[in-house]
Amino acid sequence: MSQSTFNQTTHDHYTESGEHIVSRDATLASIGTWLKKGWIDIANAPVESVFYGLVMMLSVMLVYFAFSNEPIMMFKITTFFVILSPFLATGLYAVSYQMSKGQRPDLIRSMYSWKRNPTEFALFALALGIIIAIWSRIVPLIAAVVKSNSLLIVDPSAGVASFLGSEAGQSFLLFFLISASLVSAFVFSISVVTIPLLLRDTKVGVISAMILSFQVVMENKKVMAVWAMTIAALVAIGIVTLGLAMVIVMPLLGYASWHAFNDLIEVDDGVKDLPL
Repeated sequence: MSQSTFNQTTHDHYTESGEHIVSRDATLASIGTWLKKGWIDIANAPVESVFYGLVMMLSVMLVYFAFSNEPIMMFKITTFFVILSPFLATGLYAVSYQMSKGQRPDLIRSMYSWKRNPTEFALFALALGIIIAIWSRIVPLIAAVVKSNSLLIVDPSAGVASFLGSEAGQSFLLFFLISASLVSAFVFSISVVTIPLLLRDTKVGVISAMILSFQVVMENKKVMAVWAMTIAALVAIGIVTLGLAMVIVMPLLGYASWHAFNDLIEVDDGVKDLPL
């Protein structure tokens, strides 16, 4: 059920436990607000922001150098990072939440914020793991269709450049991007509010959180589509710079996503609102 209050449409949702949660519609202008607040959080938590940014930067570099001569594997693992990004950003959500409550950012506590709701976090990680397992089977099929597995890279030092410069490599990239976009869109739709909600509301179950996340995306199709493309563009910048830009991109998107959640979902600040 939806209703309009002060020119803002709200929607009523109920979890399996009967808890009432209200979602609000966002506008395209909200995206700029979320990013602006993300920048402010980076300035207010520089140590925590750099830490999480460096972790992602080193991860991207490790994947690149470990699989520079195995382009298909590189693309597959890169997608793993995209799928897991909501879970990897948990610590950043916690840092932003700490500051919103007037607390000093605490890196150690943010790293263990999942302990607030361990069972549901584990189930969500399992759900993402299943998606990754399925995706890991799809990528070789794409390669087989375009015969990329039989492609010989004449100059191993060229790595990805040599692969993408070939006809088979370009065909693989086209099918890969289409498939990866569909998988990423699904993961985005069930994740956009799931992790933040599990942090804020210990009474909600992961299934209810994912369903609510999907419903919120459907309620804000245009805004969420642009937000997803914004995230994809920034992550792409982080990847093509061999992870260097991730030092900024990772914390910016993590904090901005937290503020997006707070604009989209109204959580009752009661006994559930415990320090992270």
